[in-house]
Order: sequence, then C-alpha cells, then structure tokens
Amino acid sequence: MGLARLKTILKEYGLRPLKSRGQHFLFDEGVVAAMADIAGIGPGDRVVEIGPGWGILTAELLERGARVTAVELDRRLHRLLTDRFGGAGLELRRGDIMKTTNRELSESFGPGKDGYKVVANLPYAITSPVIRKFLLEEPRPVSFTLLVQREVADRITARPGRMASLSVFVQSLADATKAFRVPRGSFYPQPKVDSAVLHVVLLNEAAERERLGGVDRDCLLGVVQEAFSGRRKQLHNSLKKRLKGAEIEEVFRRAGIDPRERPENLSVGEWIRLTRALS
Repeated sequence: MGLARLKTILKEYGLRPLKSRGQHFLFDEGVVAAMADIAGIGPGDRVVEIGPGWGILTAELLERGARVTAVELDRRLHRLLTDRFGGAGLELRRGDIMKTTNRELSESFGPGKDGYKVVANLPYAITSPVIRKFLLEEPRPVSFTLLVQREVADRITARPGRMASLSVFVQSLADATKAFRVPRGSFYPQPKVDSAVLHVVLLNEAAERERLGGVDRDCLLGVVQEAFSGRRKQLHNSLKKRLKGAEIEEVFRRAGIDPRERPENLSVGEWIRLTRALS
C-alpha cells in the first residue's frame, strides 16, 4: 500500500490523523507481514485487532485467512473500514477496547474451543492498560503481538537491574520477546520515538502454576505493585505496611533476599520467593 496509498485514502475520506488520539498510521507493508509471521497467523485463526486505523494490518490478517474481530473507537475510521472490508471475514466493532470484555471478544467468533490471538498497532497511551487487560482478564488470549513504543518493549523484556512492575507481571505469566525495531519513518505522521514489535505467549494453566511454584498469582502481583509504588525505596521500606519491624529480617532471610535491595533489581524468581515468604 505505502505512504502514497495511505494519503490517497485519507484524502478520499477527508481524514487527518488526530493528535488528540495519538494517531500515527503505519504504512510499511513489510512490518505488517513480519508481525503476522511472528504471530503465526494462518487460515481459520481467531484474531482480535485493536485500533485498525486505515486497515493495513487488517488486510494482511484477512489475506492469510484469519477471522478478525477489530475494535475501532474513531467513527470516521469505522466508516472507512466498513467500506473497505465489509463482508470479508471481518467483524468490525466501534468502541473502546478497555470497555469491551475479553468474553465479548472471544464470543464474537462463535462457538469453539480454539483460543484467540491479539495482533495490533497500539496507540502509545493505552499500551500498558491493554497489556494488563489481556494478561489478567479471562478468557485470556493465546498470545499477543503488539507494535508498541520501543521503550515499552524494552521495559517488558528487561532483566534485573532495569525491571518495572509491568516487566514482572508479564514475565511471571508469559514468555515475552522484543521481535524487531520499527523506525519512526514507517508511520504517518512520524512519531517522535521509535517503535518495536513485542510478542508475548501466555502460559497455560499448568505452565503458569509451575512457574509460580504454588504462589497465588494475585498475591504476587499485589506484592510487586506495592513494592514498585516506592520504586526508589529499598524493599524493607516499600513493604513495611505488610511487616512489623521484628518480622522484616526474618521474611527476607527466608526469601534469601537483601532487604536493602531495590525493586528494579529483583528477578521474577526472587519476587516469587519473597511473596512465598510473606504469605
């Protein structure tokens, strides 16, 4: 399609990217083909797309034989997408993805035991809420492949020393990889930062149970959230609401963790040990 095709379509519909919604339209066909490859999209796959925009990724998914449910908030783009793809294996919904339940998305494909995948070029502003939604809300997808701000992809795949709460959330419940970088010149208008494709495969119930070693998921995430609320604090200070003075040293001794450590320095395994010691 390319930039010229994108500009032609926008002009035809009298559209301009809305800065208020953080709209940066991807026009690089190589990027969408690579995203579909990484997501493993093939005939009959059930795919949820968020914010399809002008439809460059939608077209790639449909061409590969996927059944697509796309959620678009912008009524102008909803009309464009309806004109372009009506009746082509696409269910197009106008609405806010954060107000659409995972159950609604899953059931949009009709009966069947097959899971669904999420593939999307996300507006930067909703990246973290969307990732948390698909990590924690049932029914969860098999995987999500997202074009996000490169800084977010780096944070999610970070190692100890640069961890954030979202890093721990994702790495506790899934396997995440930063697939490739996407330069800002692949978008119109160009954003001020580069992007990257993030591929996350969620653990099934048995694999998650094994990774967490019997620790309750919600309890783990609660401890992590509390600790990172005081990111620059040492752990014994950020978790002091949970512990009385005499208990602090014993809990950290059982976990094998220095209470003076800071949250960003702990691995997922250490967070699991600390949560177990706190339970």
